[in-house]
This record gives sequence, structure tokens and C-alpha cells, in this order.
Amino acid sequence: MTDIQQTNSRKNGSSRDDILDAAQRVAGREGAANLTLEKVAKECGLSKGGLLYNFRSKDALLEGMMERLLEQNEAMMASESSALEGEKNVTVRSLLRCIACHQTADPQVYLSIIAASVQSPELLEPIKEKLSRYYEEMVKESSDPTMTLLLWAAADGLLLHNVLGIAPYSNATRNELFQRLLSLSEELT
Repeated sequence: MTDIQQTNSRKNGSSRDDILDAAQRVAGREGAANLTLEKVAKECGLSKGGLLYNFRSKDALLEGMMERLLEQNEAMMASESSALEGEKNVTVRSLLRCIACHQTADPQVYLSIIAASVQSPELLEPIKEKLSRYYEEMVKESSDPTMTLLLWAAADGLLLHNVLGIAPYSNATRNELFQRLLSLSEELT
């Protein structure tokens, strides 16, 4: 790769990340339903044409947001798995820790993806593939796959309550519940 190509690659990557950051800010501030290409372009200081150069449609932008979320999650999973290397039930324990970390993320990013998937279900395919892989790994690692899957489902339920803003319990209670799930995952054989 030439120096010019590397410079252009860095600029495009940075521009793409800047656009995705702007999309997250717009979704967080105005809600998933109000995420538009025009608002994202304005937020990141680009013309709509400049935005369309990187993302040809709102679906492409949402797909980019989802891909980045998956990449971030994969990096977190790798870090957690590395920290637990050699221990039992690494996948479910890593996944629970990652889900607990997502509790602090902006719910509007998740809501944007959920809303987009209603009209374009294919946007969820990468998530389905990733979840299938986690499922297979968890079942293979655990001597109690039912309990393992129950812990995973409970953690996802806590995350969903948070994202939708429907949790009838406090943040402190949610944190206690996550700690209990993590403790239970450590007791699995």
C-alpha cells in the first residue's frame, strides 16, 4: 500500500467513525425514530452527499452502527475470555460480563437497530450468526447447558429492560442481579 493509499484509508476510516459517532449522538439525543441522514450529516459537519459517499442509505448507516457495535462486543468478549483463560464456562461468563458493561451504553443505539430491523430484518443476520456461535460454545463448555442458557437469557432480559426503559427496579437492584448472575455462572461446572 502506498503512502497516499494509507493516508486515504485513514481518512476514510476516521470519516466513517466520525459519522457513526454522530449517528450515535443524534440517536441518543433525539431518539431512534428521529435518526435521519440529514441530521447525521449536520451533526458531523458533512454535506448529505459526503455522508452518502460513506453510507448510501439510512439502512447502510444503521448497518454500520450495528457492525461497529458487534466489533466492540467482539473485542470485549476477546478481552474477557483472555482474562478467564483456563477456567470453566468461559463463554457464558465472558458474555455475562459484556452484557453487564452494555448496561451503561446509550439505549438509543440499540433502539435504532431494533427499529430498523422491523423494516429490514436482514440487518439482524450478523447478530444471529454471532449469537449462534456463542450458543454452540456455551453448550459445548457446560455440563449444565440449561442453567447456562438460563443465565444468558436472564442477562439479556436485564439489558432489554434497560434499553426499553421498562425496568421496575432501580439501577442498584439491576447491578445486584447482574452480580448474582455472575456468581451463579462461576458455580457452574
